[in-house]
Amino acid sequence: MWCVMHVEDGEEKRTERFLEKFLEDEICDSCFHLTRFRRKKYGGKWQTVQEELLPGYVFIATDEPEKLHKALKRTPEYRLLGSDDAHVSVLEGAEADFIKRIAESGKKSGEIALSKIRVLKDGRVEILSGPLCYMEDLVSKIDLHKRTAEIETDFMGQKKRLYLGVEFEDVVCDTNKARA
Repeated sequence: MWCVMHVEDGEEKRTERFLEKFLEDEICDSCFHLTRFRRKKYGGKWQTVQEELLPGYVFIATDEPEKLHKALKRTPEYRLLGSDDAHVSVLEGAEADFIKRIAESGKKSGEIALSKIRVLKDGRVEILSGPLCYMEDLVSKIDLHKRTAEIETDFMGQKKRLYLGVEFEDVVCDTNKARA
């Protein structure tokens, strides 16, 4: 089960360190904030950079959301971590599935890997690997120039538009061969 804690922007890493130190292992399996890898061009060369995806949110994997909330309320630091008293929420259903899919796509929890894509001769885009493989229905647009995929999903009761990084497979293939 996933819980999400809203914290001040820029306080995600400090909050993670606090949670890992303060919470017992049976309450908190892991905690992380989401970062994405994407490609950017600097000085004529493409570089891979890591950026925050949802600033101000820390995700906590737990089977005991009630115990988590009670444990956090007992600490004076809890009020400093967020903007109000009700800033820990349980993610369920599609929201939890979405976070699980993207949060486990990189080398560490919370790191969202690049998705490899291929542009076919007819202009269609084929997703070859990475977190977008299992979310093709959420992709609303792929910007080949910026090397990002725009996805729309529900998060915390609101529609969110997120941008994940893509990387080209250099081969442009014939559509007949791609189907074979």
